[in-house]
Amino acid sequence: MPAPDDPLAGRPAAANAWRHAAGTLDCSRGRLVGIVNATPDSFTDEGRHFGTAASVAHGERLAAAGADVVEVGGESLRFSERTDPEVEAERVAPVIERLVRLVDVPVAVDTFKGQVAAAAIAAGASILNDPTGLRDPEMARVAARGGVGVVLTHFFGIPKVRPRDFPAVDVPDAVAEWGRGALGTAASAGIPAERIVIDPGVGLGKSPAQDLQLLHRIDEVLRLGRPVFVPISNKKVLGAVTGLDAKDRLAPTAAGITWCRLRGASLFRVHDVAFMRDVLTMTEAMLAGEPREWHDVVK
Repeated sequence: MPAPDDPLAGRPAAANAWRHAAGTLDCSRGRLVGIVNATPDSFTDEGRHFGTAASVAHGERLAAAGADVVEVGGESLRFSERTDPEVEAERVAPVIERLVRLVDVPVAVDTFKGQVAAAAIAAGASILNDPTGLRDPEMARVAARGGVGVVLTHFFGIPKVRPRDFPAVDVPDAVAEWGRGALGTAASAGIPAERIVIDPGVGLGKSPAQDLQLLHRIDEVLRLGRPVFVPISNKKVLGAVTGLDAKDRLAPTAAGITWCRLRGASLFRVHDVAFMRDVLTMTEAMLAGEPREWHDVVK
């Protein structure tokens, strides 16, 4: 029995499976989603993986390093002009088409545009990560037709538009209320709950203080009954707490993943898969009291 002051006591149980177009992902343990930024202006990569060949090579490296999903995005959420859907589709579709033949893990697309989602699914994407949470009904129709897994994301505001202020609400409560309605809307569109994971939207229209409260209470999102997906890697809240630039936020990202996993989240969208795989392996071993595998070491 847990001690009365155990911070994990009373935590809701997480759902353990996520169906997608290529199968089912076991979410009873932590999983890593490796990021391929097929854009010239990404926050962290700064365009290093822009171009089909570079993006494909990076996706292969992420899968080899232990990513459970490789996710391709063709537009940064920087506060700048939107990318034309045709341009975005031209960036991501060839990368996805090649990766699904080269890696032995599901390939996802990150987009909030129906035209891009349709092109990506036609190219072989089995998961759709829409940062606006299927706000556009066309996205829900595309996801339903494609039979893909869906990352259902909470977002205050409008993509690519800098918020003037932040809603004066209890953010974890607001995410829970939104999630109940969003799951119902998805079901009405033909997307069953078993194909959905919930992203509470760290950094999406929220202040650093609100993001920190959301992370502190991340276990409350589990009450929606689906696996919880946390894209914490290099996020602004980590810099607001530590003072570190985005490229230097490896340690705070690791701390965030460990905390969120201990609180029951199971999917983590990250840039540095190899490092975070070690973090997650040790976290899982401490959670279970034993590792998945023992290794012979000298010291």
